[in-house]
Amino acid sequence: MSMSFIVAVKHQSEHVLLDDVDAPLSSSYDAVSKREIADVADDAGSVATSSATLEEWSDTKADDEWSDSTCSRLTVDIPDSHTTSPRSCYVPFTPCATEKKEAEALAILQQVLEKTQPQTDLDFIELSLKDFSVYYDTPLYPCAMRCLHHLDTKRLHSNFYVDGILSVADTAIFIRHVPISIVPIGNYACLDSHSVRDQIWLQSELCHGSKTLSNIFYKLETPAEEYKRFFEPFAWVADLAKHIIDFMFIMADKKVKVSIYHFRRAFSAWLPTVHGGSIEFAQWFAKRPSDDFRTSVVANIAFIYKEAFSVLGEEETHFHTIWQEVQDFTMYPEQRLIKNARCGLTKDQTIVTDYIYRLFSHLPFGHKLQAVPICAVSESLRDQVISTNHLEHARCLGNMSAEMQPMCSISSPQSIRPGDTISTARDTEYSGSKWKREESNGFTDVDRWFGLVQKVIHDGQRREFEVLWYYRPVDTSCGVMKYPWANELFLSDHCSCLEKHKIQAHEVLAVHKVEFGGNSTTKCEFFCRQIYISQDRKWLTLKEHNLRCPHTSPTAAAKGDDYTPGETYIVRTGEARSEPCELVGRIEGRPKSYQFRRLLRRAEVDAAASRARPNELVYSNQFAVYSSNQMVDKCYVRVFRPDEAIPTPYDRDGVGCFFFMTHEQVEDQDNVLICRPLQELVPTFQQGFDPAAKIPRLRGLDLFCGGGNFGRGLEEGGAVQMKWANDIDAKAIHTYMANLESPGLVSPFLGSVDDLLHQAINGHFSESVPPTDQVDFISGGSPCPGFSNLTNDKTTDKQRKNQSLVAAFASFIDLYRPKFGLLENVPGIVRTKTDREQDVFSQLLCAVVGLGYQAQMVLLDASACGAAQRRTRVFLVIAAPGCRLPARPQQTHSDPPETRQRGFGMLSNGEAFIERSLPAATPFPFVSALQATRGLPRIFDGQTDTCIGFPDHRLSFGMTRLQRTRISLIPKQPWGMNFRKASQTVLTRSQVSLFNSDRDRTRASTSSVIRQNSGAYGRMFPNRLMETIVTKSNPGDGKNGRQLHWDEDRPISIMEARRAQGFPDEEVLLGSPQVQYHIVGNSVARQVALALGVAVREAWVESHFGTETHMVVAAQKVEQTNRGRYADGAEGKTHDGHGESHIVCTKRMLALPTRSEASIRRRSNNNGMPEAGLGSTPTRSRITIPLKRLAADSVALSADGRTE
Repeated sequence: MSMSFIVAVKHQSEHVLLDDVDAPLSSSYDAVSKREIADVADDAGSVATSSATLEEWSDTKADDEWSDSTCSRLTVDIPDSHTTSPRSCYVPFTPCATEKKEAEALAILQQVLEKTQPQTDLDFIELSLKDFSVYYDTPLYPCAMRCLHHLDTKRLHSNFYVDGILSVADTAIFIRHVPISIVPIGNYACLDSHSVRDQIWLQSELCHGSKTLSNIFYKLETPAEEYKRFFEPFAWVADLAKHIIDFMFIMADKKVKVSIYHFRRAFSAWLPTVHGGSIEFAQWFAKRPSDDFRTSVVANIAFIYKEAFSVLGEEETHFHTIWQEVQDFTMYPEQRLIKNARCGLTKDQTIVTDYIYRLFSHLPFGHKLQAVPICAVSESLRDQVISTNHLEHARCLGNMSAEMQPMCSISSPQSIRPGDTISTARDTEYSGSKWKREESNGFTDVDRWFGLVQKVIHDGQRREFEVLWYYRPVDTSCGVMKYPWANELFLSDHCSCLEKHKIQAHEVLAVHKVEFGGNSTTKCEFFCRQIYISQDRKWLTLKEHNLRCPHTSPTAAAKGDDYTPGETYIVRTGEARSEPCELVGRIEGRPKSYQFRRLLRRAEVDAAASRARPNELVYSNQFAVYSSNQMVDKCYVRVFRPDEAIPTPYDRDGVGCFFFMTHEQVEDQDNVLICRPLQELVPTFQQGFDPAAKIPRLRGLDLFCGGGNFGRGLEEGGAVQMKWANDIDAKAIHTYMANLESPGLVSPFLGSVDDLLHQAINGHFSESVPPTDQVDFISGGSPCPGFSNLTNDKTTDKQRKNQSLVAAFASFIDLYRPKFGLLENVPGIVRTKTDREQDVFSQLLCAVVGLGYQAQMVLLDASACGAAQRRTRVFLVIAAPGCRLPARPQQTHSDPPETRQRGFGMLSNGEAFIERSLPAATPFPFVSALQATRGLPRIFDGQTDTCIGFPDHRLSFGMTRLQRTRISLIPKQPWGMNFRKASQTVLTRSQVSLFNSDRDRTRASTSSVIRQNSGAYGRMFPNRLMETIVTKSNPGDGKNGRQLHWDEDRPISIMEARRAQGFPDEEVLLGSPQVQYHIVGNSVARQVALALGVAVREAWVESHFGTETHMVVAAQKVEQTNRGRYADGAEGKTHDGHGESHIVCTKRMLALPTRSEASIRRRSNNNGMPEAGLGSTPTRSRITIPLKRLAADSVALSADGRTE
């Protein structure tokens, strides 16, 4: 029996307070907060409890302790029996009835039946089976109890046995180890019946195979106490199968094929119309916390199919499409390569364009690449996109010259004026410069530095020059890799104004002609179309104002105060947590000081809403003054009615910096602050974007899409609508499609990415292969094992293939030329010190920047975006000229303690390409494992493999008895124990030997031999992040072995892994549990995807519409006339009075970064010490820039740097 004891715990200064859920208790009990105690009934799930207060606590001493204000109540639940085997399998065991062999028992009971029961019209004999247990019995799983719906529906689950008491009248006989043949269930296709609970039988193999006994069935009555936790889930699933089969029967009469989409809403809406008056049905229905039944259907699809086939028959069963969608995975057939004898393609080759082949073929996976020429049809469509998006044609790489000679020397330094491009000899390392001399692949012209003259300084007879430095590709994150154009320069934000030593006239080597805004076809010596922001390591399209240094041009240096009252910002208040505030106005007489309205956290100010979401705010009349330096970034705040469902992304607990309000704080008649539903906002308050507003969206191609967590997260950002998806895994593609609102939204391509690219290159367009002028956005997470630290050997043929798929992604960019693109991979794709000449990510940068794309590397920790796991990933973000480059997502959640500063990659000055940012304050703390899994019921050992409320709350593999024993030996306290710690402290020699057994060599096995110092069999910390969710749960893994639950003897469940990865509970995963876990581990964290999607939306709106309001209005105006241009049908450009196309953009406001000395290129002083330069500061000024090429050999600047 389960009991619940109420225990008094007195708070002492040396003890841990119950409120501190993140600190371990000194006892064996779990730390529980006061709020969590109130949640015991909800979170206990499958634990049936009966509250009882011990009589011993009724004495005076106990009463005194209870009355003490320092006491709190701690509930200790003692669960029902959770043995893994029936009682009858233990020794000694004495049954409650006489034990007989099954044949003997049947003979006796038949005689009793003939004497005691009259003849009936039934064509079968029913014997009552009580106190029964059903189990599986093999050497690896001895006497392991199982749910009945797993019989013949799971691999190797065809031999089940039953122990129990057969009875007729007063005669009862115990039978043991009886093989089960079938489990018939009644009440199907009977709408008047609300359950099948009293219509479940089983037939033994003895009866099923006998002519004389074939009509005997055992009716299931009351299960044994230890088997209740297995039988009750089965009974619920059996009722689910009944309701589904009834639903199919009705829908078939209406000639409607039932699909997985019907179980999102239609099925749950239909059920009450048939069974609404039944209490039995209401109790069954209430066990599901959601009206979306898709996850329940998928988790039990094999059982449902078996029952449907038996009841409806083959033809009527296969009339419905759900089986092809979620069981056979044939709804979306595999796409085969269109044969072309001239190509000579092989299965292992990675298809790439000619441009990409020339750039990537020198890498270790170069032998895997095969270039395919683009056909005339695809080329023609692509050329139109290239012209529209102002990109590089890149038809040939003729300008990849290793040596570049000056086309213009100088006759006299007196002729040099502002706007000229000059060159000077590079500083040597002996001069104190941190810039090492490095040659990139195929490029040796590295001994000259170039500068754009800003100002000419006359010092007597000496002439000096202030310059904006140009960077060559080798000076950037392109590193030593192969760049396509030797004559391309990148203007930088790094000037010489604050350097002590200037460029002297005699140091000038030559004056050079540069075409600004040009491309590789330039007739000038060089072309420059991008500015390289040295601090952020990003490339942006060159604008006219970039040609002037803010120190020498007052116009360029001027900053506009463009903050608008009503905007909402995240503000550093001096506390550990930053806060959302509404900007009210400027403080007169105090430069850069502003008044803000505080937007309070509802959970902290409303006693009636202590469990409000962390991102729910309350509109207040409290004000504060902060400086502009404390303004971190904008945030989104939107108002909803108290009874209104909060839509995505406002329902994600602050992910993406989204907040919502339903209440305001006011004073009542007694001057007490209370919260009430929000009645009115000030007119100037600017709400965050409306997810329901119909706006033009970018048409997306989702490569390596997996289960779709990345793509759906990007879509939730509000700017992207995926139209095409590709993956080679049938189960992943069907998972992707099963989660769509409508199957017609996306056209899937099930097959190799090479096949998809090959068809597109050859112009074989179809519903699943988009034409080369129809894609606005491309995203993908190429396979990471080729770069992951978890891969032991990255030189195998398989891993070279995985690595080569980065070139395939680059080829899609080359072929389709989208407006925006995103690639995700592990940090190992970036080389830091060794093998820098094999840096695949830098080569990818060379390829996309060489096409004219704006680009940036982004390093994101999933935990910084709200995910409850350690997961660091690198992203490449690109945008075509004319579009704003999406900014790095704002960090919304704090870093866990002991998070270290870390960088990846290496520039020639010794700095990292990208580094982890560690903000002083964030709006939210990091999400712990305990917080992420809150609300999930305890499943203890997970052996039932069925959780009604959360069907994916099950293990991804079957644990053998040896594995269960090993896990049970790892202590739960102190937190974070693993095999190494346990073996050094508490395990006996015989217990340690269990980890060295070689008896567990099975498909479900972990490592057979565990090293003494191994980190395997590690328990997670409930108050910390989960470890990285990988593609396979393996507690015995020494590298990633901290996979055990902190409080239960099992690995984490699929549902817990889903929570860590940000999968919403209602989304469905297809395939076996192992496949589901693989899909989860192979995904991009949803929180990260959403944050990136929001960044894309900001860039999309500001690039083409200026503001959210302009975007919505533009969409409404052109929806009818320009349908099809985008997913929702808008061209998305504004025009001035002269008919010239413009981009209206608002620059993102960021705090001014502190520049380290090594991050800025500099000259050296006499002491060999560098002088720091200063880059331009981003502002929020709204600017209008015409889309036209800047063609000039030199920029017209006056001698003092002003524009002439």
